[in-house]
Amino acid sequence: MKLAAKLILLFMLGVLGIVALFSWQTIRRQLKWDEELRANHVDDVVGALKPAIDDAYRNGGVVTIQQAIEVTARHIPGQELRWVEGVPAGDSETKITSRKVSRISVSDKDGETVAHTFVPLEIDGSQAGGVEVSQSMEQQEQFIRDSMIASLLSLLGVAALSGMMIYFGGVRLVGKPLEKLIDQVHQIGAGKLPQPPALKRSDELGSLAQAISLMSRQLDQQQNTIRHTDRLGTVGTLAAGMAHEMGTPLNVVAGRAGLIASGKLSPEEVRQSAQTIKSEAERMTTLIRQLLDFARQSPTTHTRIDIGQIARTTCDLIEPIADKSSVKIDLRGGDQAYPIRGDATQIQQVLTNFLTNAVQAMPDGGTVTVALERRQSSRGDRMVVHVTDHGRGIPREQLDHVFEPFYTTKDIGQGTGLGLSIAYGIVREHGGDIEVQSEENVQTTFTVSLPAADETTTAAEEPTAAAPS
Repeated sequence: MKLAAKLILLFMLGVLGIVALFSWQTIRRQLKWDEELRANHVDDVVGALKPAIDDAYRNGGVVTIQQAIEVTARHIPGQELRWVEGVPAGDSETKITSRKVSRISVSDKDGETVAHTFVPLEIDGSQAGGVEVSQSMEQQEQFIRDSMIASLLSLLGVAALSGMMIYFGGVRLVGKPLEKLIDQVHQIGAGKLPQPPALKRSDELGSLAQAISLMSRQLDQQQNTIRHTDRLGTVGTLAAGMAHEMGTPLNVVAGRAGLIASGKLSPEEVRQSAQTIKSEAERMTTLIRQLLDFARQSPTTHTRIDIGQIARTTCDLIEPIADKSSVKIDLRGGDQAYPIRGDATQIQQVLTNFLTNAVQAMPDGGTVTVALERRQSSRGDRMVVHVTDHGRGIPREQLDHVFEPFYTTKDIGQGTGLGLSIAYGIVREHGGDIEVQSEENVQTTFTVSLPAADETTTAAEEPTAAAPS
């Protein structure tokens, strides 16, 4: 809008300048034309008086000349004629009027401007005097006033027209649509994808809106692909831990099956062995289902979910690789409900990333604490999750970069540097905040704050337990 207003303002100033210059030139030409007309008129009047002045000069002198001029002036309304004696005529090419004509405009006692034109005359070769013709400038001044008023009205008309152009052209047609596009770009930058076209027009701004919408859809597809790729990378780590975790139930199943096959067990012992085999099989099925649910790429849908249940499920999923590294996971506050609106798979991906990093940060073992709380803030109820480890920590100079894509403090082969960047995007997309606090060789805490779900929720939107299967 500012750019459009500036362009139209420049156009308005240019038009105003042209109108002002044209008005000034018109008034200037009119004044010059009036002056020439008045001079020609004076020359005609003096030329007409010349025979009478010559006769009066020869017969009666100055008094007779003045009387002759006064008698003649009665027939010329709006003008006063006066004989001035003894003024030299100077060099002259004609004996009727001199080329040396003097003109001056003065204001009388009533404030009226009067133009005095003096024409020197030679009579019989002698410098006799001259005729002074006085004319009122009231008509000329009135013309100038009328011209100034007309010019001002023209300038005001141009200014009003330019103002309308600024409003309708700059604000309505350009400024407001650009504000919508800028707001949409900010929403895309905040991770709200995809976006429909902000404008439905057939001009250039409409084409730009279509291009921005297409870009947002492509970014959404690429973002989902990157997130899914990150999940698959985590699946590899989880699968290695699960392979170790599933060794025990498989050994139990094989042993119990062998006892049943031997035929040495009583019916009660066979029943107990079968129950044990069933229990261990269900345990393995649960582990495999959790891994598949986490790895599956599903459409993003925001529903009412319980982040507490997601935290419990995620801790169970990470527990095998944590045990392998002699790390215990301590979940605090997970026995309560923490409803939010979001995508369960994506929230689980965030927590999985935090827990995996925490386990890898403690190669010598230790405890990872996952604490949940409900917090009141100026923005309403917030569901907060803290993931704290007591590992190597993050150097202070690197804290501002941990959420940047491809930035990692891990050794080569242990990470791509995309996990925390993806977690940051997911949290921001859910309207939440994410922050990290760390002290080297002491502890590191990642904190996620998400807005609580609206309490007015239908029965069909009860909190889901975890990622959709």
